[in-house]
Amino acid sequence: MQIGTIGAGDLAQAVAKRAIKAGYEVKLSNSRGPEGLREIVGKLGPGATAATREEAVACEMVLLAVPWDSVPETLASLPKWKNQILIDGTNPFHGKAG
Repeated sequence: MQIGTIGAGDLAQAVAKRAIKAGYEVKLSNSRGPEGLREIVGKLGPGATAATREEAVACEMVLLAVPWDSVPETLASLPKWKNQILIDGTNPFHGKAG
């Protein structure tokens, strides 16, 4: 199974680390694109890849890990869901709301 992340901060990296250890492949994405994720992917090691949001959202399971204030814009910019599992890892006390 492949797990995609929308966001590549602390939460996404922690989930990715555990998922990779359990044998899953993880595609990390962020708002700046895959080029900015090379260091994070290198640190996570084999099983982690830098991806576009579209590539991450195509995975069977998707972790949403963006700041609270970015959720509406992030979700509106994604392609339609195709029966994937969405894990909402947003924190309502992060960002302007907190």
